Amino acid sequence: MGKKLFIFDVGGVVIHETHVIERFCEKYKLDYDEAFASWSAYNKPMLDGFLGSDALCSMFEHKFGIDLNGDDFMLSCYHPEVNVPVKAIIAELRAKGYRVVTGSNTFCGHWDHLKAMDPSPLDGFDRLYASHEMHLSKPDRQFYEYIMRAEGCKPEETVHIDDSQENLEGAKAAGITTFLYHENNNELRDFMEPYLR
Repeated sequence: MGKKLFIFDVGGVVIHETHVIERFCEKYKLDYDEAFASWSAYNKPMLDGFLGSDALCSMFEHKFGIDLNGDDFMLSCYHPEVNVPVKAIIAELRAKGYRVVTGSNTFCGHWDHLKAMDPSPLDGFDRLYASHEMHLSKPDRQFYEYIMRAEGCKPEETVHIDDSQENLEGAKAAGITTFLYHENNNELRDFMEPYLR
């Protein structure tokens, strides 16, 4: 098929969506739209590894007048579950000799939490690429170019699977084949079928 590198998003693909901000708003009785708008200003610096969750917590305490009492809500409201059918596809791709890596927008706290899980959803990949370690995040095409350069692969040899259309637009701009994942593992398996023969 001419492909040799598969880049899997983690949140919403390898793990089920965790809805951290929704849980946080329920826990502290905050308006979701207002809280989300405030969080959004901190999102990219956190994903790019230039800001920690402590700054986000401090902002919410001061802006919304809440006492988090040392509650790092980015972790306490984070409950990832492994997407077992997707992990099975990843194992099959690797068994066929393909290179399979993560390409995740994340930050240190979530990444360390995922690594510590037993079993970890990050087990079974050839290499882990996390935005906070790369200092690049999706949908910037440089995120994908960084991974391809590190893997020694060309765009036409690369496939990216993500649950965000916006992120896939960045991958397409880099010349990569993409698949939009909708929590439908049958659709994903159908897409992967030519590679798994």
